[in-house]
Amino acid sequence: MDFIYFLLRYIPFWAVPIMIIAGEFSYIYWLKSFHRLAYFLFAIAFICLLFNGFYFWSGGPDKIVIKFNSAITT
Repeated sequence: MDFIYFLLRYIPFWAVPIMIIAGEFSYIYWLKSFHRLAYFLFAIAFICLLFNGFYFWSGGPDKIVIKFNSAITT
């Protein structure tokens, strides 16, 4: 469980680079007409954007763990 808390606390440090990389590659593959792969990479970038939004909405590293813990226990 500590590993999940670690991932939740540091969402911006892994989600932002993945979002940027997936966004760039989705654009490149879209131009090369590999549309399925472009959609897949765009979906990954969008999921990372949602993770970042949830991180900032919840209030930062400490509050996201509290919200996640309360969601699991209820």
